Amino acid sequence: MAHQKLNRIRILPKYYFVVSGAALSPVSPLNAFDEALKAAGIYNLNLVKVSSILPKEVTYLKLSEEEAATFFEEGEVVFTVQACAIGVGEEYLSAGLMWGEGLDVNGFVMEHELSLPSSKPEPTMEDLRENMIEMLESKFEVGVRIRGIGIKEQKIKTVEIFVPRGMYGCALASLVLC
Repeated sequence: MAHQKLNRIRILPKYYFVVSGAALSPVSPLNAFDEALKAAGIYNLNLVKVSSILPKEVTYLKLSEEEAATFFEEGEVVFTVQACAIGVGEEYLSAGLMWGEGLDVNGFVMEHELSLPSSKPEPTMEDLRENMIEMLESKFEVGVRIRGIGIKEQKIKTVEIFVPRGMYGCALASLVLC
């Protein structure tokens, strides 16, 4: 059996796009997550979280969060590489993705989440974003080296939010494969 091809179901996405959203909720972390999905335009989908490989010859679709909200049928099953930071009052949250399509091979995606407590002096959103980018670049470089692949162009998407006292928050970045 090792030498013959098995007749099996294969799912190989041809397209992808990247969206992000951040939100707060006074009720629960789940509600903050749901609001972040809505802000990203992917809240009426059944999301299946997958690891971080972009198929060979995949095509990037430049969709806004608003366009993503109408791209699929409600309830459709969609695969996603996702970074999601969830926190509670007086925390800074950041979620980010770094990705690149492969040179004649598969591409790669790296996700990272940050949750930092409020401190003195207060970090700025730019500080949080820079910290996220440094972590993504470091992790991405190692992931590409492990796989021994070349990447065409590296791209980054981050989202940051401060969660005030008495609130829950979520920062979400999602690469959607379709």
